[in-house]
Amino acid sequence: DEYQMLEARAHGADVVLLIVAALDDAALRDLNDVAIGLGMSVLVEVHDEAELERGLALNPTLLGVNARNLKTLDVDLATCERLLPLIPEGVVGVAESGIATLDDVHRMANAGARAILVGEALVTNGEPSETVRQWTNAGLSIRELISKDG
Repeated sequence: DEYQMLEARAHGADVVLLIVAALDDAALRDLNDVAIGLGMSVLVEVHDEAELERGLALNPTLLGVNARNLKTLDVDLATCERLLPLIPEGVVGVAESGIATLDDVHRMANAGARAILVGEALVTNGEPSETVRQWTNAGLSIRELISKDG
């Protein structure tokens, strides 16, 4: 809610996550406006086509596609592969959840992700700093290929 955003901003937060599945359209719009008014970036998170449509109505800068089903907690990267290509140019597509390997990073980039949100893999891959280094290098290589292709 708005109070949580004010507290987060007061403690230095720069970004807020708005999960479309958890909010009605009025709350989405209001919280998006509050965050922008506080100078925060907004990551709008979706899980399916209907949520994507609702999220795009906010004209987001960042739009995350979460591969984790919130009801079953199952992860299916095909969700990202299905929805990322539907994100319009000018909106940064973020692949969320289930990215565990360098191959997954490449797979999400090929699907249209321009960023990834990772948590669990940093805890389970043994050396978080090495994982970040490898994935960052992969991202830079992918970015170079994208800019060469247009």
